[in-house]
Amino acid sequence: MKDEPFSVTIKELAARGFSGMPEEFIPSCGLVYSSPATLSYNSPGALGFGVKRAALVIPESVMLLVAPDCCGRNSTILSANEGYSRRMFYLRMDETDLVTGRHLTMIPDAIREICGVAEPRPKVVTICITCVDALLGTDLERVCRKAEAETGVRVVPGYMYALTREGRKPPMTAVRQSVYSLLEKKTKRAGMVNLMGFFSQVAPSSELFELLHRAGVKDIKQVGTCRTLDEYMEMGAANFNLVLYPESRFAADDLMKRLGIPYIELTRLYDIEKIDRQYALFASAIGVRFE
Repeated sequence: MKDEPFSVTIKELAARGFSGMPEEFIPSCGLVYSSPATLSYNSPGALGFGVKRAALVIPESVMLLVAPDCCGRNSTILSANEGYSRRMFYLRMDETDLVTGRHLTMIPDAIREICGVAEPRPKVVTICITCVDALLGTDLERVCRKAEAETGVRVVPGYMYALTREGRKPPMTAVRQSVYSLLEKKTKRAGMVNLMGFFSQVAPSSELFELLHRAGVKDIKQVGTCRTLDEYMEMGAANFNLVLYPESRFAADDLMKRLGIPYIELTRLYDIEKIDRQYALFASAIGVRFE
């Protein structure tokens, strides 16, 4: 490991040519170490299931992104490429908003306008704010409660905070809690379980489904397969949650506290013996036996 920083001028780099590219510029020639003490950046608004697309997994919902032009422009391009642009709406912030917080008072009117033009009319609006509101100390949960009371539409908080990536509750952990935050307490169904962890459905060919059916589970719910808000709300009746990805642990813990739904976490493993052992422990926890 080199202790001295490396640099090269454009002129020197051009003189070297492609074949003389320094090893420091070739990813396969070394490792890049990242920690909270280093400068690192991984946008929660990136392609794939970033915060915006992840939050929109709630059926019959739209998103209002409250952000400066730069964040809005980036989101406009990404949403068009990923196919969810018709569910995205924007409330632009200017310098005055950054100083006064004036933009927060405009949110209820923006929701009313969205409900008046969106087809079909949304049943849920996720308010997504960015790093500037993090720095302003915006209490988004309070803003959402106020907007919901004024508009009569369910309003969910969403945080696209890249600067919290290394914190206790990074963006993709927070958005998972938001996704399940609308669930309400229902009468428990003994043969029902929720799979938590992913925004798209688990492959139907997974052995997990067969094992759960053998254990007497008749109804397996996943947020990625819900097509209506009513279908999504049925997840509140699950007997227990099965956490398949560690970033969903916070959301599962929240559901246990709010709705009394316990959870079991399965770790991603690749060794056959360890997988077999984990399934055996899982079976023991729910009082069955897998042959």
